[in-house]
Amino acid sequence: MTLSLVAAAAAAATALPSPIALPQYEGGDAFVFSDGRVERVVESRGDTVIWAGLSGPSYTRSRNFIVPVLAWRSGRGTGRREVHGNPDAIWPMARPRSVRFRVVSETRTSPEAALRRSVALWVCKSGKLRGFTVKAGSFEAVPVVCDRYSSTTMRLIERREWDYAPELGHYIRRVSINYLRGSKREVELVAALSGPAASPARLSALARQASADRDLPRRP
Repeated sequence: MTLSLVAAAAAAATALPSPIALPQYEGGDAFVFSDGRVERVVESRGDTVIWAGLSGPSYTRSRNFIVPVLAWRSGRGTGRREVHGNPDAIWPMARPRSVRFRVVSETRTSPEAALRRSVALWVCKSGKLRGFTVKAGSFEAVPVVCDRYSSTTMRLIERREWDYAPELGHYIRRVSINYLRGSKREVELVAALSGPAASPARLSALARQASADRDLPRRP
């Protein structure tokens, strides 16, 4: 996948590939979002992708972005997840689809700490291709909504939304709503780069600019 020019990808988005297959990533692909976050591909290993930000440890994800992070490290803590079911059944996105799957999470706050285990049920639905405009430009994208439920009470805990642009090969907007905390976070794509264009210096500059723009006061 070549992502050196976002504008070119946006223009090509009008030609919808059918069916829409799972994303394909290559080492060096990088995406900058409106909160200053950078998602950079370290390595692609079949159905999993190793990602990293500008600093800090790497983390492992499925190519299927609706699946939560599979393995990560935070400080001295670690975490891993197992997926039960078939979340990939939502692909190809030739038409709206719905899938259900369970995720078993195991975390430790430190190597000496006790293992904590939790189970969640996810229900995800894809929509129809439509136009979206974000900071990176205008794209044709498929909206996908995933709801996380408690496996014991079936209470709705969290909602995640993505707008996936097929010609770009990544999502251009992401929304996270935590119903327990009463919080909502929304970010949109600012830039997509690959190869020499995705240098650490360039990514750092784009991330700083995105953070600065986010902190600007909104016009009334």
